[in-house]
Amino acid sequence: MTSASISSEPAPAVDLQKPEVSGLPERQPPNLAEKGWLHGRSPDHEQIIIMRQAALRQVVEHSHSNRRVELGGALLGQVYRYQNQIYVDIMAALPAVSGSHGPIHFTFDADSWTQLQRDRSEQYPKLDIIGWFHTHPGLGVFYSGDDVVVHSAAFTLPWHVGLVVDPVSNEASFFGWNKGQLAPSAGFYELLDAPEPVVDWKMVRTSVWQETYEEHLAAEQGLSPYAGSSVTDWQPKQQNWGLIAGVLGLLLSFFLLVGWVVPLTKQVNQLEALTLTLADQTLAENAAACPDPNLRILSPAAGSNVQAGSEVEVVGTAVYPQAYRYRVEVRPVGADLWSLVGDKRADTSLGTIATWDTTPRQPAAYEMRLTAVDRNNIRLTNSATCLITLDLKP
Repeated sequence: MTSASISSEPAPAVDLQKPEVSGLPERQPPNLAEKGWLHGRSPDHEQIIIMRQAALRQVVEHSHSNRRVELGGALLGQVYRYQNQIYVDIMAALPAVSGSHGPIHFTFDADSWTQLQRDRSEQYPKLDIIGWFHTHPGLGVFYSGDDVVVHSAAFTLPWHVGLVVDPVSNEASFFGWNKGQLAPSAGFYELLDAPEPVVDWKMVRTSVWQETYEEHLAAEQGLSPYAGSSVTDWQPKQQNWGLIAGVLGLLLSFFLLVGWVVPLTKQVNQLEALTLTLADQTLAENAAACPDPNLRILSPAAGSNVQAGSEVEVVGTAVYPQAYRYRVEVRPVGADLWSLVGDKRADTSLGTIATWDTTPRQPAAYEMRLTAVDRNNIRLTNSATCLITLDLKP
């Protein structure tokens, strides 16, 4: 059997009086009983997700282009209603060129969002952005606290959906709004224009977290209390040896704190203050480019030469109030788009904030900036600018 029939169970009625729903066009959907391949289970609420094979191919190609970091983009298509059901018809997928991604996180920054809007207008002017997708390579399928923030901020309409794909384990799941809450979808229909389906994803039972991936993993390892629920299948079982090692490490840290660290605290604070003062005097240009001492790059020095192909350690201070994360980005002088070098959640007082691998970069003059951002990766409006220039030499 190469196609799946639609469940005969009646779906809950949609409140057609909602302004968002009543404004949707009404049209007859494709014959999913003949042309639809059901991945997962038949949807158990009013929203039916359809994904064209062209869009699936685009997601697969982008997902496998780099399986070391999280990637993502926008889902384009049309939304309509028919017989008290909402149909989310995904016709294309646009990859996002985001500077804010890494091994365990992905989000849209201002530059990537602008580029997506431009690409949509040029390539798919008749389609709307109706959702987003991103990968969790080797991590499994779930919605982390960071994913919830992105969806809640940028995809607020009742039919907006999010697709998470793990290209390593070949697992996937859709997420969407259900009674005002984000929840995983039971499944979706692949609309066939070829004899066989494009993907063989395993649609897994999953959940929505309130924590980030790091916080949830720490909780699973017993490093912090966790009061929530998660039914993901991918989490490894922790062995007793890990617990024993953690206890021994905690005891060792306690004895070090009492016997050694506490007496040195005052000296360390004095040394840090002296070092910051000397850094301000030595790196006068950095201090001028970064006037706020709480958000300052100390090394590399502004205007200095950097060897192409080397790794540049970015040292500075990032202790800005209300900051959720600190981002270090670079771009060639005169270019429009910034590229992410690294970001850091923890406050850093005179320490390494990021490491810039210059290997893929062409020799040129570059700008480097340090910014304090909120949970949506938007720069705090009251934060000072920290922007220095460097010369990347061959």
